[in-house]
Amino acid sequence: MNILSKYVRPVNPETDKELPVYSHSKIEQYLNCPFAYNLKYNEEKKSTDTSLALELGSLLHKLLEIKGKWIHDGIKVDETKLFEIMEDGYHDESEHLRGIKELKKSYLEDWYAHNPNNIAERNYEEKIELFRLVLHNEMRDSEWEPVYFELPFEFVWNNRCIIHGYIDRVDVRNGDYKVIDYKTNKKVFEDSKVKTSQQFSIYACAMLAMFGKLPIEFEYDFILLDKRQQALSKGWEKRFIKKLENSLDKIDESNRTNIFTPRPCPLCYWCSYSQTNPNSKEYKYECDYYSLWTPADKSFKKNKEYNASEYLKNKLNNGRRKIFF
Repeated sequence: MNILSKYVRPVNPETDKELPVYSHSKIEQYLNCPFAYNLKYNEEKKSTDTSLALELGSLLHKLLEIKGKWIHDGIKVDETKLFEIMEDGYHDESEHLRGIKELKKSYLEDWYAHNPNNIAERNYEEKIELFRLVLHNEMRDSEWEPVYFELPFEFVWNNRCIIHGYIDRVDVRNGDYKVIDYKTNKKVFEDSKVKTSQQFSIYACAMLAMFGKLPIEFEYDFILLDKRQQALSKGWEKRFIKKLENSLDKIDESNRTNIFTPRPCPLCYWCSYSQTNPNSKEYKYECDYYSLWTPADKSFKKNKEYNASEYLKNKLNNGRRKIFF
């Protein structure tokens, strides 16, 4: 019996309805910045702002999902149709994704821009040309059969919470499973990040809850780089258990004390609550503690120092009802 079997079980709708619910991205948000976590999940200030990276990522994921389902259903892959969707967008009753024709117009400067710190890095026009090749070659491995796409899951972790989410793709070979996650990152991850990948560890637990066995392979597929990276090294199970329990303990402590300390860093440039984020609109002024780092000015300075007692006092005063006579 795998050690994870002691921690993972299916959800019982009757007895587990009071358990808190998490996802990989929710836990990752807390680890990156508890302050942003509180704004997004406790105060429910969930931004609808978008960006070229987000919109393009959704479109490319959908193209790979469509191709995979065609292969699984025995339908001949129509690459002409796939490239038409890439150009014109995908639209159905529940989903509307803009194609690259519209994305170019909306994000013209970003589309052709090169990284000022790495001129050799491809711009989006060049990345799309590479993706055309990736889309042509993807899932042509006769050993593995793509079976599940955007596979929903939920399971109970250690009787303390429900973890849910979606898996991009699961391939099957002779009863074994390989889990694939598509990434549109600019570079592959550092080895330290993938050896105990929280994302793939959660996916492994989900597969254990659904199918009673762990996958034998875990693969990041960097679809704008045409590179793959294997994840999870020997002994990952024990490391993951310790890591996840520690993360959940910290979240519980923050919820108990109402202290969610910000962690200003270069990631603030992409945060919905930071004034340095050029794509932020809806909640741009919710955080005063952001890093001043930008791609053009790699500053280590912060906009403002955080003081928990002062912040909570101001929040309490601002939340009181004002009475006028």
